[in-house]
Amino acid sequence: MLKTSQIQKQTQKLVPVIVQKQNLLMLPNLALEQRIKQEIELNPFLEEVDEIEEVEHSEEPRKEEIDALDTDTSEVENTEPDKEEEFDIEDFIDDDYEGYKTQTDDAVNKRLAIENLYKTEATLKDNLLIQLYLQSLTDREFFIGEELIEFIDSEGYIREEIPELTESLNKLREENPLISSEITEEEVKKVLDIIKTFDPPGIASKNLQECLITQVKRSDENDEFKKLCIKVLTDYLDDLRLKRYEKLIRELNLDTDTVNKIFDFIAKLDPKPGLTSESIPNVVIYPDFIVYEDDGQFKVELTDWHLPSIRINSDYLKYIKKGAKVKSETKKYVKENYERAKWFIDAINSRRETMLKVMNAILKRQYKFFETSGEQLAPLFEKDIAEDIGMDISTVSRTVKGKYVQTDFGIFELKHFFSNALKSEDGNDVSTREIKNKIKELIDNENKNAPYTDEELVIALEKLGYKLSRRTVAKYRDAMKIPKARLRRKI
Repeated sequence: MLKTSQIQKQTQKLVPVIVQKQNLLMLPNLALEQRIKQEIELNPFLEEVDEIEEVEHSEEPRKEEIDALDTDTSEVENTEPDKEEEFDIEDFIDDDYEGYKTQTDDAVNKRLAIENLYKTEATLKDNLLIQLYLQSLTDREFFIGEELIEFIDSEGYIREEIPELTESLNKLREENPLISSEITEEEVKKVLDIIKTFDPPGIASKNLQECLITQVKRSDENDEFKKLCIKVLTDYLDDLRLKRYEKLIRELNLDTDTVNKIFDFIAKLDPKPGLTSESIPNVVIYPDFIVYEDDGQFKVELTDWHLPSIRINSDYLKYIKKGAKVKSETKKYVKENYERAKWFIDAINSRRETMLKVMNAILKRQYKFFETSGEQLAPLFEKDIAEDIGMDISTVSRTVKGKYVQTDFGIFELKHFFSNALKSEDGNDVSTREIKNKIKELIDNENKNAPYTDEELVIALEKLGYKLSRRTVAKYRDAMKIPKARLRRKI
């Protein structure tokens, strides 16, 4: 049974301008550039200019002037309208109105020269196909080779057995009228062996052992050393993985230097040739800020000079001030797009102001980090920055997400400046990043014959004034992808 009822409830809604500010705040500068260009295309009341000249704010129409636009409800005017009073969107070109102006300081450009590159490169399979087509093969063998290359997984292996591959190729052959007779295992093995000679070395191997042996055979080492490496990979792969140096010295009757050389050489081979060879589009980090030193003080610069300078089309403003006669639907269109354009410019300016506030607050909190070229990082939370600038934590989180800052000693993600705190023996807060750096420093300088265990690292850190549990040290070590002591050992 249908019925109507009346209820009262509270809901929270964000006005469009706030939503727009939040969305733009999350964008890094490169993404914002595309967003501005997109908005210019969508909104005819926004235009891009090469140079903005200052004009008085009185040029901007008041809301009452927009509401006062004459509305013409007739389909066709009885008399031809005056040319100067026509309301034509296509005429909205070239004039001056204050909008969003980016920096054009040549000195700023000289401080940062970043080449924004994006290249599309051939993938691993593309490269393998090129090498295949350079071979002297029959059409039948080319077909087998093309399909076998498709069987290569992301790590560079073909893990299926020859019979399985042959069965799969014969099913694919049914769809190709040019390959009439059944494909044999001998044909598959012949073409597969050819593919295994392609670059990168080790490609299309069945397993890790075969992959590494292939790379050893194709190396520039002398034949005697190659034989030793192949012997180790064939009969002592587990001992190699667990670094059982003594067993190899005893059973192969080798000296310590030779065993060390074998381990070091094999460790440099590529266990996953598909991953390192697969083409990845160039990832360009375009810093959103620059922190530079000027007269002994660090300052923040926002790298937004490459962004388009935009404004509200001034011809449109003149028509509004003249009280142009427009149809009712046109009046609605004008008001909506005018408001949208104003919101967009306001959102960009607000974004710039917020980003500078956040970065300046980070600079103030992490001043020693910049003074010591990144050696001293203080504990910092997003809520601390939010309190400093009088904004919400969510605003700070949106601002730092995906943003980078360039310094004289490297480029850092803004997230790098936020870390938890631990208490040192003297009662001061210490950043967890600083502790990780100390752990790495201890491991880098340890005795390779007897590397630090996690328990020994705890003792060494305690001597430096950092009191941590063994579990915490192990967690930090794993986070830095540093193996256990047994796997770091050398002789």
